[in-house]
Amino acid sequence: MTKAIAVTGTRRLERGQYARVIAELRLIDADLWHIGDADGVDRLALLTARAKAATYTRHEKNPELPYRAQGAERSTRMIKALAATGGTLHAWVNKPAPTGLKPGKSWGKAQGSGTWGTVALAVGHGLEVVLHPLTDDAIAPDWIKNAQRSLL
Repeated sequence: MTKAIAVTGTRRLERGQYARVIAELRLIDADLWHIGDADGVDRLALLTARAKAATYTRHEKNPELPYRAQGAERSTRMIKALAATGGTLHAWVNKPAPTGLKPGKSWGKAQGSGTWGTVALAVGHGLEVVLHPLTDDAIAPDWIKNAQRSLL
């Protein structure tokens, strides 16, 4: 059986975070990787998937859409692809979830946080989410904790 994952995370990693993200990515055992096309975590995930010789799909922004819609559409497409087969979203978060953000099957009020918007979308689709906090204040909101309990 194929084990699938998707990866999301900050575009801007601080100097000490690169090695940590790479080490955590290397520990992931998956046959199929869904990866975005942003800098930072997405780029490291792409390099890791290639090094592991894993099958991957790179989900790219659609330049024909308005700029502000491109990231949300890409993330929605990636999460729907993961939901079609089942799998786990791995998310490297570097700040708290935006106030008022709730899980759903469409893009919510992520207030500029593509990573948290992708997490909310994954939870809304019933996917397991593994958070990899990069800062002390990047903690799981209650709606993730409650959703994860319901998956057990």
